[in-house]
Amino acid sequence: MVIDRATAGSATSTTVLAASTFGLFRSTNSGLTWNLVLDGLATDLVVHPTDPSTMYVALYGNGVYKSTNTGLSWTHTSTGMNLDIARRINLAIAPSSPQTLYASFQTGESKGDGLTMYRTANGGTSWQELPATGASCYYQCWYDMTIAVHPSNPQTVYFGSLRLHRSVTGGQTFSLHHNGIYVDEHLLVFDTLRGANALYLANDGGVYRTINGGTSWTSLATNLAVAQYYRGIALHPSIAGISLGGTQDQGTQRSSTGTRVWQKVMGGDGGYTAFDVEDPSIWYGETQWIRGRSYVGPRKNGILVTRGIDNGERGLFIPPLVMDPIDSKRLYFGTRSLYRTDDSAERWERIYRTPDDGEVITSIGLTPSDENTVYAGVLRGRVIVTRDGGVTWQESGSGLPDRFIGDVVVHPDDPEQAYAVAGGFLTGHVFQTVDGGVTWQDRTGNLPDHPVNAILYDPADLEGVFIGTDLGVFHSAAGGDSWDRLDEDLPTVAVYDLAAQPGTSRLVAATHGRGMFEIPIDVPLSVRVRPGAIVDSVLTTDSTASREVIVAPSGREDYAATWQATSDVSWLALTVGVGRGRGRFQYRFVGEEMESGDNEGFITVEGAGFDPFQIPVLAHFFLPSHLELGPGGPPVRVLVGSKEPVADSVEVRFTGPRPDTKWWATHSGGAWVELGTASGAGPGAVTWTLNPSGLDVGTYLDTIVVEAEHATGSPAMFVGVFEVQPPLGIEETRESAGYGIDGWSLAPSDSIHSGLFGFGAEYVSWSAEASGAEWLVMERSEGGYGEAVVWRRNAEGLAAGVYEGTITVRAVGHPELVGVIVDRFEIVAPIAVEDAAHHLLGEDRLVAAQVLLLDWFGNRDGAFNAGDVLKWLDHCAEGGSGSGCALGSGPDPGVAAAQAGGPPVARRGS
Repeated sequence: MVIDRATAGSATSTTVLAASTFGLFRSTNSGLTWNLVLDGLATDLVVHPTDPSTMYVALYGNGVYKSTNTGLSWTHTSTGMNLDIARRINLAIAPSSPQTLYASFQTGESKGDGLTMYRTANGGTSWQELPATGASCYYQCWYDMTIAVHPSNPQTVYFGSLRLHRSVTGGQTFSLHHNGIYVDEHLLVFDTLRGANALYLANDGGVYRTINGGTSWTSLATNLAVAQYYRGIALHPSIAGISLGGTQDQGTQRSSTGTRVWQKVMGGDGGYTAFDVEDPSIWYGETQWIRGRSYVGPRKNGILVTRGIDNGERGLFIPPLVMDPIDSKRLYFGTRSLYRTDDSAERWERIYRTPDDGEVITSIGLTPSDENTVYAGVLRGRVIVTRDGGVTWQESGSGLPDRFIGDVVVHPDDPEQAYAVAGGFLTGHVFQTVDGGVTWQDRTGNLPDHPVNAILYDPADLEGVFIGTDLGVFHSAAGGDSWDRLDEDLPTVAVYDLAAQPGTSRLVAATHGRGMFEIPIDVPLSVRVRPGAIVDSVLTTDSTASREVIVAPSGREDYAATWQATSDVSWLALTVGVGRGRGRFQYRFVGEEMESGDNEGFITVEGAGFDPFQIPVLAHFFLPSHLELGPGGPPVRVLVGSKEPVADSVEVRFTGPRPDTKWWATHSGGAWVELGTASGAGPGAVTWTLNPSGLDVGTYLDTIVVEAEHATGSPAMFVGVFEVQPPLGIEETRESAGYGIDGWSLAPSDSIHSGLFGFGAEYVSWSAEASGAEWLVMERSEGGYGEAVVWRRNAEGLAAGVYEGTITVRAVGHPELVGVIVDRFEIVAPIAVEDAAHHLLGEDRLVAAQVLLLDWFGNRDGAFNAGDVLKWLDHCAEGGSGSGCALGSGPDPGVAAAQAGGPPVARRGS
């Protein structure tokens, strides 16, 4: 803003020019009326130091304009400037050489991290681009940029963005001049009354002064409240002197009891905060949200707690983080998604996601009267509402402007009533709904046309509301339309947030630039409980399940209010039903001796200083049903490389008095499992699909767990088998071995799997044929997948030695699949009992083949030892038959002799 020196001081005829986002405006009657003299976003305005009729204004993206008639008319004077890259522009005029001006450009280019600088020596007739080597925008001149010229030296220029730089070469080169000052420089002003080198600097750390041109600086903010608070301040529930708030560049600040000293408890740009009312040693905060950064998101006592939150989503620079007004363990956090935690931020669950990546949650409104009702502001003038805890959402109806919804507040007693406030200009700013967001009425009334940032129901009178605006705090006793400004001891400053703590009698306004201010409030003590009514179904066999009630006194010294909870029925037992301040107690139903049916009772919460509160209880006692899962089918098999998903299912069955029991299913398989039908009531089936795409050959297990409401047998588990198989094949070559004794007629049988494997093998038959050996006789020469190839070896007529035969196995219908079994039959000389016994005693009396023979008839561990003898005894003593035992009752004489240590007695030739 510029005031014409020639007309200054007149209450009716002073000429004033104001640069705004809507253009450059001019008034000639001391601001009573205004005329738009230049359209566009005016970013800076400077005046000739000796000729006040000469002025220069910068327009965003449009260059520089000059007026020589005190702003009545303007001429574009931007020759030499590259306006294609221009965005924000700041100007500085040299007091000792008024024809010399500097212009700093915020651009979208990488040069100078978004900085381009120009200079004119002829009053704007032409401009030359300066190298400005060493200066930088740090890509944030959209937020902070200022430029000033030394009063007596037009070659000395100061430029501030993230840091402060100085040039003594007329903008050719700059050096960092950031000695002992804070970051984010917003305004530079020379104080010529103190001398040519006296300079003031305003930044995110407050106000600084130098008297030596910047060699050293002195902070002037020692006792000057200049903190720039954002939305989301928190007041300690029991100690009046403690507050929390997030600030621009000064992190999250916490005040101390009995002093005005604040301590930084978290760095960065601070955001929303909250105290755990039940345990105030626990507090929450956040830093600025920058998409994809590892440090973003909610923090608990300074430690990041973001499990379940996607930090790659878009969000406001300061995203909303709000605690439930009754349950301190429940919080909400908004980015593109709205998240909720019910366990003090141990884990977050997404309950809503905007359909458009460019839309983000801007505000969150909750009510103590209904835990399932949530209002949320969404970018571009929308409010969404859920009444079922986030399962379904309703879009706001008519009446809201297409502007930023900075705050939403819900009536403490009626979830259908709420307010939303909007920033910006020209249209309404305060809107009320009495039908749950279906329609909104403009309650702006006589409020000045300016942004409204925060709204709060008057805790002492819920008919009234407070609002925080860019001009301070206003109050309406009627809920809108007629507003009164509360400006006593409160400066005209933007108020970003309002918070009330009835227990400590505080109403606090957080400003963006002047710290916090508070006034006393007096709210009578009352009590809220959650749930306000209990309706439950209870198994007559279950007395172990415990539920919870939260008791929340509210009002004068609520933190010290004592209370007691009692039950008037024998089937309802309370645990620790006493407390002080905000607290919880547990209850459980005692159902062992109850018959099926409905029962009614009350839980009464009483305390000093507030009226008793009765919680109605309706309990339906019932006998349980029993949950069972039907048998699954065979394993699901697919060919490796398949991409088509395969369906699978398991039956859900109930027996008992409640066949319509509700159930739900989860799975703990890998990414290849996707549940289809995962819930129901009564008999049904859990369905899922198995996606083989990308899976290697192998067996995969998918565990389906089904839980049922009030049912025995719950949870029930089913393990599905998913086999990814190679193409159909057959083992090409395998070996087998057997043994006989010279002169014996033993003909033991042997068997082996067909060798078929792979996808579809269970549906393929096989045939087998022996060749090359008369002693090898087939006993099963054809069969299916699960049947073995069986043959016997006949030692009759064979002398001691090694014989080989071949069995060829073919897959029926697949002539290309052929496998070969090479059978080795070794005939050994008869074994004397004496030799066998001595061998057992460690003396080598047997040749290797004889050792293998005796082991083959025994335990087949590769050696002849006592274990083989024990194996023979176990096998034949129980009436065993086959290899090594007699045909009929009693042991085979030959085998019995071998078991006794002597040679078997053979029936030669028969």
